[in-house]
Parts: sequence; C-alpha cells; structure tokens
Amino acid sequence: MSKRLPEFADCQKLERFNGGDYCEKKNLVCYASAQTKGIVVKNLETGETKLVTAGGSGEANPSFSPDGSQILFLSIVKGQGRQIFCHDLETGENRQVTQIRGAAMEPIWSPDGTKILFGMIAGAKKGESGAASAKKRPDEPVVIEDFGYKFDGMGFITPDNHWQLFVVPSAGGEAVQLTEGGYDYLHANWAPDSRTIVCVSNRFRSRQESIGYDLLLINAAEKPGETKKLSEGSWIVSYPNPIRPVFTPDGKAVIAGILNPEMVNANRGYPEAYFFRFEVETGEKTQVFFGDETCYQCVQFPYNAGCGWGMDKVQISPDGRYVYFVSGWKGQGALFCLDLEGDGHARLLAGGKQVCHGISKVQNGRMMVAKSEPDLPEGYYILDAVTGEVLQKAAQSAEALLEEVEFGRPEDLWIETLDGESMVHGWAFPPHRRENGKKYPTILYVHGGPHPFYTYGLTMEFQCLAAQGFGILYCNPRGSSGYGWAHENMERAFDGSAYYDLLQFVDEAVKTFDWIDGDRLGVTGGSYGGYMTNYMATHAKKFKAYVTQRSISNELISYANSDMQGKSTDYVSYEDFMVAKLKESAVSYAERVDKPLLILHGTDDYRTPVEGAHQFFVAVKDLHPDLPVKMVIFPHTGHEQPSHPKLQKLYYQEMVDWFRAYL
Repeated sequence: MSKRLPEFADCQKLERFNGGDYCEKKNLVCYASAQTKGIVVKNLETGETKLVTAGGSGEANPSFSPDGSQILFLSIVKGQGRQIFCHDLETGENRQVTQIRGAAMEPIWSPDGTKILFGMIAGAKKGESGAASAKKRPDEPVVIEDFGYKFDGMGFITPDNHWQLFVVPSAGGEAVQLTEGGYDYLHANWAPDSRTIVCVSNRFRSRQESIGYDLLLINAAEKPGETKKLSEGSWIVSYPNPIRPVFTPDGKAVIAGILNPEMVNANRGYPEAYFFRFEVETGEKTQVFFGDETCYQCVQFPYNAGCGWGMDKVQISPDGRYVYFVSGWKGQGALFCLDLEGDGHARLLAGGKQVCHGISKVQNGRMMVAKSEPDLPEGYYILDAVTGEVLQKAAQSAEALLEEVEFGRPEDLWIETLDGESMVHGWAFPPHRRENGKKYPTILYVHGGPHPFYTYGLTMEFQCLAAQGFGILYCNPRGSSGYGWAHENMERAFDGSAYYDLLQFVDEAVKTFDWIDGDRLGVTGGSYGGYMTNYMATHAKKFKAYVTQRSISNELISYANSDMQGKSTDYVSYEDFMVAKLKESAVSYAERVDKPLLILHGTDDYRTPVEGAHQFFVAVKDLHPDLPVKMVIFPHTGHEQPSHPKLQKLYYQEMVDWFRAYL
C-alpha cells in the first residue's frame, strides 16, 4: 500500500512527546504521549508497554522517582486544574499529590524522594493563586508605571501572575509556597541534600534588564523561602531557551550558563553563553567552558525543531566530572560533553544531520536523548554517555502518521557571502514526487528571530507545501546563531547583509537545482521573517508574490506597542529617533510594492502588534488600488500561527491559494 502525501491537517496529528525519563535501574522509559492520551511506560528489554493515566487530560512531564519505584506526572483534573500525581509501579495505583487552585508546572523529585518541587503562576502574596486573585478584580484598570508590563501570550503582567515555587511532600499533603512578590523564580533545581533549591530569578533586577537574571539559593527545609543571592553582576541564561542550573554531586557548587557580559553591554543582539561554576559558600565564579570553532556557546535556538519538550538541556554526570549539554552548530542540534577537569573545550558527542534537543540524567554511563531528523519526527534514544553511540531507540512519536504519510528530505546548500565574512548554510526542499525535467514554483521561507536558526529537524509545514507542488528554500543568513559570533552578529540582520545573503542563496539555488523555476519565486516568513518579507517587497524585484506573517512594518508602532519596548536614548533627540525609525520601516516605502501581497496576522499579537499590519495594508492599498493586496486577521492568535485546527487550516489555505494564484 502506497503512502499518501502530507496534508496541512497532519500538522495537528504530528504528535510530539511532552516529557520523558529513563530509569537505568529497571531498564524502563516513560513518556507523555498525546496519541495514547496518557503516560506510556516501556520495558526496554521486552518492548512491553503499559498506559498510566489519572483520567485527566494534558498528561505530561513524567519522571521516575530516585529509587525507580514511582512515576511523577501532571494531569489536568476537571474542576481542579493541573495537578501532580504519583503512580506506583508495583501496585499500579495513582496518588494525587496536590490539591491546588491553579496549574502545577515542572515537577521535580527531591534527591531523597520525599518532596516534590514545582512552579505555578501565583499571586503576590503567599497562599493566593494567580487565577484566584485575578477573579477578585476582573474589572479593575491595569496600573502601568514601568516597562515590562506585558508579554505575548500572557497579556498584561501584574503582581498576580508571576512564576512562584512550591514544595509538597511526595506522599501528599499541603504545598508550601517558597517565594512571593512581583518577580519570577524560574528553572529551579534541587541540591543533593534535598534541603536547598537553586533557581533563576529577576528579583534583584530592574525591569529594563529584560534578560537579566540572577542565581538564587532558597531554603526548602528549616526556613522555607529564606533566600541567598549566589551570583553578582552576571546575566544568567533564561530567555528564550533556558538552561536549568545543576548542582555538582557534592553540593558545593552550581553549574550555570552566563551571557557574555561584553556582548550584553555592546547591545549587538543576544549574547553568547558560557558555563560557569559558582561556589555555594562564597559565590565565587569560575568559567569552565570556552567556545571554539566547533562549539562556540552552550545554548541553542532552533527555529523548527519541535522536540525535547519537558526535558532539560543540561545534565551532570554522577561523579561530577562531565557536563552534557545541547548546542546549535551548522544546522545541527548537537550533544556535547564538557570535561570539568579538562581544558574548557567541549567534545562533540552526537551530531550529524539531526537535532538533539533534550536529555535525561546520566545513569551508569547511559542517557536518553530526544532528537528528530528532516524526515523523521521526534524520537527518544538511549545513548552511550562516553561514545555517543545510539544503543536503542526507546520510543518514536507519530508512528501512525509515519506509516501513512510520505515524508521528503531536503538537500543542503552552502554559499560564501559576497563580502567573504561568512558562509550561509541552507536547504532546498523539492516538491514531493517531482518529475524530471519539470520546473516548479519555489518559495523562499525566512525564519524569525533573527537569532534562531533553521535546523535538520522535521518541519511539517514544509512537507505540506512540498505536497502542494511548491519547492521551498530556507537558510540561515547572518544574524542566525549556530555558525559562530561573526555570523550571529545581529547588526548583520538589519544592515543589508542578511538581505543580500538571502538573495544570493536564491540565485545559487536556481543555478544548482534544475527543478526550481527562477521566474516563479515567492517569499514568506513570520516575525523577523515577516520583516524581511516586507523589506524584499519594498526593495527586491526578483520575486512574483509575497506572504508576510506577523510582521514588523512600522518600527514606531513596535517601539510603543510591542512587549519588547524600544529605546530612543541613543539618539540626539526624540525627533531624530522618530525620523530614523520611520526610515527603517517598510511602510515608509509602500509605494515600491509592485507584486501581490498577502498579510497574515493575529489579533492578540503583543510582539509585533497588529496595528502595524493594518497600516501596511492601508498604505499599499491606498497607493496601489489595482494591485492584489489582501489582509487576513486571525482571532485568538498571538505572535504565532493559529493553533486551533479550523483557523490553522484557513491560515495555510490562504497562503497556498495566494502562491498558487500568483506564482
């Protein structure tokens, strides 16, 4: 039986695991599977599986207890919200651990197995959930006195919706709120003694320091909530791809990622990140990781790798000698091993044309890794922690879809930039079942950011566009991470370098791949990709049609209305600032748009406010009344494509219809 081509409805069927764990003691894995609606426990020796469920929905974040006898997981209970449950592997019984008003998140066993740490959006005062406090004041105005008062997907930020930390006995009982106030306490982890917690927090930072976080130590035993600031003057990695700090096994130090302070001060984009060791007693810090040409930082920002949810990015070996982490490099989500007794340079453990994006704790020289490939959805694999060899595939997501649907695989393409500063890496994805000698309309798809990078991970949207008869070109122009600092420099994303990188990449692709019709080229992209689509629509003549998604079209609207507020103090005067920003805005060049333009945007977008889309549409339509220009606004949609199946189907159909009509 032949497989069918992928359809956009399959985007909703592309199951992604929502957390998983490995228990070497009992040769078991567990993982959250939306397809089977529960937690799957699998015996790696026999292959036998059983389903664990508390009868709720959205079950996620499973993890084995330290002794391997129980599984901790989350389940949404009707009328109660997201609660923590424990499943006894011997008796098969489930025990509800929490009875809270709200939604428990990221539960973590204490090393001795007696307590569970978790986070929750809660009120400014202890004992008051964010949901509860919000219900008390539904009609009150929002008081704004500083920056950082809103965030895409969350709306207005108030003291009643911050991430607080809680501890509850694993046997059940009252949950103790450790933190409070108008701050966030994120990415928490236990000390080996099960009495202290390390976390990342903005408690001692001003709101202007939007990515500035400190390491805090919080007492979870004798004096619950007592706090000690461990770091001083360092910017701990938190946003947008966090690293959960880890204690050394002796409890004397914490390993955490720090943003390069030189790059923070230079204001040249998201800085590189390196590992430092912080001494618990003194706070003294020592850099333990130094980047090089094969691993230049300890974080990765994959744009299209939807895997590894619910798993950490950093682990430490039981003997405290090795740190394992995932980092982006040349389109890969690679797994690296750092010897803390070595020279500070990491060793590639698992790389290639794949994306590793989530790892379990190391046990007896083994670990579980979440990874995907261009034509293979997320899977969980058991790896040898010394050699990186795959010992066994533990689980594969979307197995039913794999049996039914035909997936294609893109081809790599590298080009040298015109100025010789760097190399641009990308891919050409041909239409499914293309015919030899036939040429096809092709879409350049620009990623958002600009700091993230396209990976070797599966991109379902590309698979579906290829099934519609389109070729897809996508690459990592300058401004993208994963190719070294010179390439990552965000100035290059906006000074014309990335623009020429993209044009050059398209030219080279047309020469290299005979299936591309160079006279039928289109452009699309979201966020920064939308910005670049607008820039091309107002500057380039190579393309025949444009679809701009959740784009920036007026820098002044973004300056005031975005959740990432702008800055005018670098200019001589406010007037100079306004003039400069208008010159940088696509709407100022609307008269140059001369090819069909489709605008797709969400009504609830706080990152690139929908007002900009309205202005760009009106300007182009006003100046070019006979040009095909269309705007489609999607309700209940933030800075993303719609997630609701009906809206998502309409979204993709608008895009396909537009390119089919004008390419």
